[in-house]
Amino acid sequence: MIKKDLLKAAAEIVNQKNPKKNKYGEADRNFEDAGKVASILTNEKVTPKMIAASLIGLKIARLRKGYHEDSYLDLLAYIGFMEKMEYKNFLDLYDVENK
Repeated sequence: MIKKDLLKAAAEIVNQKNPKKNKYGEADRNFEDAGKVASILTNEKVTPKMIAASLIGLKIARLRKGYHEDSYLDLLAYIGFMEKMEYKNFLDLYDVENK
């Protein structure tokens, strides 16, 4: 069973409203920038969603070595960010207001 505090912590990371409190800045911007860098390095188009998927894969691969709570927290947060990107794409695609 997933610990509720782990889910809560991941949700707080994903839904953080004040990027100044996050030493890494805004997650959306970081995923966009990482996609741009990866695109340059690979000479292929790499989207923010692909970055999130790669990080999810990395965390799952690392978890083969044993239980690490911080890896599960990161994994849940990356899944949350990916869902947030998909939801925003859905809203943009269908021109729906996010209320």
